[in-house]
Amino acid sequence: MANFTYSTIVSDLDGTLLMPDHHLGKLTVDTLTDLTQRGVQFVVATGRPFLDVHAIFTAAGLDDLYLITSNGARIDNMKSGNIYLNTLDNEVAKQLTTLDFNPEEVSANTYEANGWFIDRDVPELATFHQDSGFGYQVVDFHQHRFENVEKVFFLARDGEPLKPIEEKIKKLFGNSVKWTYSAPHCLEVMNAGVSKASALQHLFPEHRLENAIAFGDGLNDVEMLSLVKTGCIMENADPRLVQKLPHLEQIGSNAEQGVAAHLIKIFKKEG
Repeated sequence: MANFTYSTIVSDLDGTLLMPDHHLGKLTVDTLTDLTQRGVQFVVATGRPFLDVHAIFTAAGLDDLYLITSNGARIDNMKSGNIYLNTLDNEVAKQLTTLDFNPEEVSANTYEANGWFIDRDVPELATFHQDSGFGYQVVDFHQHRFENVEKVFFLARDGEPLKPIEEKIKKLFGNSVKWTYSAPHCLEVMNAGVSKASALQHLFPEHRLENAIAFGDGLNDVEMLSLVKTGCIMENADPRLVQKLPHLEQIGSNAEQGVAAHLIKIFKKEG
């Protein structure tokens, strides 16, 4: 491998590497293929679940990757398999999914060992998973059998209905869980200590992260972007992320395949 400034690239998916229609653009696939063939390590760090992400990159012909999924609750190498798993207690997952909220405004979801579960049918969510074919099962969480719950998450059309849920989580669980937002309309809850940054620290020694560049657009990217040598924020990012990390560079939007364009600019200089 050439002596590049960055030996490792880390990227979020939705709002970052994926285009607004939730597909990988051709420029992105071509750029990642080129860089991984030249020896640069690429790491996906996303709130999405493993089965979904694995299918997306397999279809794109990219398999020499690490996958950090469910916001850091799980780490896999696409070739060699699972490396790390940190799940919620089943009783905590049940308490979270059965919190009191308006079901017409909010849906409760889990990512578990055997799939994606949701408390009501939300057909528009299918557009997020066109490339992978990954889909949910509607269940009654009061009767559901939880198994290896990587995260619980709440979806709404906007952030307002999620605020009282966040307050309830703080009051009931305190520091025993980790909560964050992957988007203004998506509140996510994992086991305490779980984050994309902690997963990166589990995966790589410190000196490797000192030669890493990362890209993100949501509040669940704050620690990750702060951990690496260079963090980059998407033009279309959640404004709260920009407020938290005002010193970081903003690059092009996901609609413009901003990650790929930025990587081309960096690595072109280095041959």
